[in-house]
Amino acid sequence: MAWPTVRIVAGFALGAVAAAAFAQTAEPLTPARDFSGVWTTYRNPGAPPTAGGQLAAVEEPPFTEEGRRRRDEYRKLVGEGGNGTGAFTGDNPAAHCVVYGMPTMMQSAGGYPIEFIHRPEQLTIIYEVESETRRVYMPGHGVPPEKRLPVRQGYSEGRWEGDTLVVTTTDLSDGQDQRTYPHSEEATMVERIRLVPDDTVGKILEYELTMTDPVYYTAPVSFTKRWMPLKDGHIMAYNCTEEPWLRLLDKRREQLEAGEPITARMADVIDVYD
Repeated sequence: MAWPTVRIVAGFALGAVAAAAFAQTAEPLTPARDFSGVWTTYRNPGAPPTAGGQLAAVEEPPFTEEGRRRRDEYRKLVGEGGNGTGAFTGDNPAAHCVVYGMPTMMQSAGGYPIEFIHRPEQLTIIYEVESETRRVYMPGHGVPPEKRLPVRQGYSEGRWEGDTLVVTTTDLSDGQDQRTYPHSEEATMVERIRLVPDDTVGKILEYELTMTDPVYYTAPVSFTKRWMPLKDGHIMAYNCTEEPWLRLLDKRREQLEAGEPITARMADVIDVYD
């Protein structure tokens, strides 16, 4: 009877040691590293709020031939036209209750609030639109590579360089419907986020994203943002699935490839519309 008892005790001891080692891999949060809170787009004192989801103007990205082909095809599928800002009007996934994914989730965040929930081992980011959620895992606390699945947000892992959080995102599904920077499943994104003091609002979050993608771009593309605390802010419920949106794009692609007018509507692929 002693042998099972010894095994149980030994197993418990080994588990406790492993748990302790696991916990030690996360560096403690200091005030300069704690991004917790609800944030909105930074604006100068007295400036009006930014409309939800509005993006700053961008130049034409350095597309590869394949990247431009996919971008142009997508614009035909959704009926987009230029609006003078580098972004385009027309149908979009959020209009059909589909989460934006990366990098639009971070690029648009601020018009709709964004919340950071920060712990030493994980940064959780919640965007109000569709309650879209990202998790940034610190080393030793993530998902093993063989268990990761490609998704719209990708898989994100962070590390500290001083008080700057550097986040690398991989395992992305194809994002041809991203608003200004579409991407393939081969894309890699690197974000740099840091807190800086501000005389007007106390503190701001400075943010930079750089994406490389050999399928879509001949050179890296990047953008920057700044967020400020949203006073008394909170995230409201804003939810609804991806499959109808993807079926609508497939229906429109069939029409495009057949040389027909692109007339498919959501009512043609889902039966809850009048």
